[in-house]
Amino acid sequence: MIIYYEQVHDEGFIINEAFSFTEGDDKFDIKSFSGRIDKAGDAYVVTGKLNLHFSCPCDRCLEPVNMDIVEDLILTLSPLGEYPPMEADGEDGLSDEEAGMYVTPKDHFDIHELLREEALLLVPEKRLCRQDCKGICQGCGASLNTEKCTCTKHKDERWAALDKLK
Repeated sequence: MIIYYEQVHDEGFIINEAFSFTEGDDKFDIKSFSGRIDKAGDAYVVTGKLNLHFSCPCDRCLEPVNMDIVEDLILTLSPLGEYPPMEADGEDGLSDEEAGMYVTPKDHFDIHELLREEALLLVPEKRLCRQDCKGICQGCGASLNTEKCTCTKHKDERWAALDKLK
């Protein structure tokens, strides 16, 4: 949904959005985003609550993982069409304020794209069906969470010399 900055008046602009998208095998369902846009000097501030349902395969065993995430968002939009000059404050050269800033075209922004980027940042890097997930056997593919591996264990002779180091 494209929002033009001229639509944002002194009383702000109310946003209520819901949509879904996929990223590879990951499915994102933004159940709701309720918020507002306010002008703040030369920038605009989007504030609101994001309600996200996320599903993907487990990183270890490929079983489905489902997560619900609720997050309060505060996004700063710079309608300059380019990044403003920065003052080096931290190791990466960005101040705290600049780190959360989105640079947009001069006259509009896409709220779906901003929420999509925020949703991608909210999901954990390691996605497990449970903390003690054992994964799958590399030999036979059995899920080690639910069944016993039937593979015969064979030792790689290339590593046999390391056994003598004990």
